[in-house]
Amino acid sequence: MNQPSYKQPNILGVLQQHGMKIFTRPHELNIIGVRSSSTISNKFDDIMYLCYYTGNNNWVQHRFKMTTDPGLHFINKPMNSAGTAILKNGQYLNTYQLGLHRGKYKALVQRKPLTVYRSKGSNRNIDAANKNKHTGMFGINIHHASGNGTSADVDRWSAGCQVIANINNFKTMMQLAEQHAKLYGNHFTYTLLDYRIQGYQPEPLEADTIAPIVAKPSSENDTYHASDNAPNNDD
Repeated sequence: MNQPSYKQPNILGVLQQHGMKIFTRPHELNIIGVRSSSTISNKFDDIMYLCYYTGNNNWVQHRFKMTTDPGLHFINKPMNSAGTAILKNGQYLNTYQLGLHRGKYKALVQRKPLTVYRSKGSNRNIDAANKNKHTGMFGINIHHASGNGTSADVDRWSAGCQVIANINNFKTMMQLAEQHAKLYGNHFTYTLLDYRIQGYQPEPLEADTIAPIVAKPSSENDTYHASDNAPNNDD
C-alpha cells in the first residue's frame, strides 16, 4: 500500500542532473528504465520506474523488474545482419505511443526514430566505443514477457525491446498509460539510464511498488500529438 514521503525521488534527481526533462502535470507519466551494472545476458536484471505527479506536492512511483537488453537467443542469432539491437541510453521525447506489439496486443510501441547499438557477440557489451550506432524505426517496443506470472529468463522475449518480466506490472503500466493518453494525448517519452555511464545505482527492489514521494512540480509542458501507427521491425 502506498504511503506519502517527503523527498524528491532519487531517479528524478538523476534526470535533472543530466539535463533531462521531467513531466509534472497530474498523471503525466515519467517512464524510466535503468540498465544495471551486470554484463550477463538473459536476465531481467534492470529496473523500470513509473513516476507521476498527483497534485498537492505528491508523487507516485512504481518500480519493477525488466530487461533493457536483448535475450541471449537473439544475441547469438540476430534478426538483423548488422547485429542485435541494444537501445542506447538517453531520453527519447515523444517516441512511444499506445499501439499493437507485433499486431498481437496493446503495448507502448515505437513511433519516432531512436538510436541502437548492434551486437553480434555472445555477451552483453554496450560500450559505445566498440559499437556502431544506428538511428531509425526498429520496432523497439515496451511490452511484457509471458502472459502469465513472472518470467525468469529473457530468451526470445526481446530482440532489443524493453520488456517487463511480470504480467501484472505490465498491466499497471498500461492502465497508467491509458490515463495519461486521455489527458495529454497518445505520446510518451522513454528515458533509459545506464548505470555504467551515468553512475546511478537503484535502491534495492523489494516490492513491485514503493511509496509516493514529493517533488516540486515544474511549469514545463509537452504538447506534441501522436500519429496512429508505428512499425514493428525488430522485437
